[in-house]
Amino acid sequence: MPNRRGKRFRAATKIPVGFIGAGTRFTAELHDISTSGCLIRCPDDQLAIGDAGRLGIQIGYETMRVAVVARRAIPGLGIAFEFSHMYPHDRELLRRLILWVSTGRSTGG
Repeated sequence: MPNRRGKRFRAATKIPVGFIGAGTRFTAELHDISTSGCLIRCPDDQLAIGDAGRLGIQIGYETMRVAVVARRAIPGLGIAFEFSHMYPHDRELLRRLILWVSTGRSTGG
């Protein structure tokens, strides 16, 4: 994808993701993640491109909550989201999640 802003890291284990917004809610599985967005495995017709909502991803004993916008539907795989807003603490949780996904090790917490 030519306008991708961040390097993506594929999840090697099942990482559950919850979505709420656009009149729906569902749980899915993380496929890959970067500093600017993520791709989740789910039916690709769950949302329309441009739909906004919130994603929650459990990281240790905490939950990263981030505002997202659906940017691409990938047939047979899922939906790509762009992170549109997150608080500094959630940014730190994202950093930890990317470290864990990319190296298999945690920074604690």
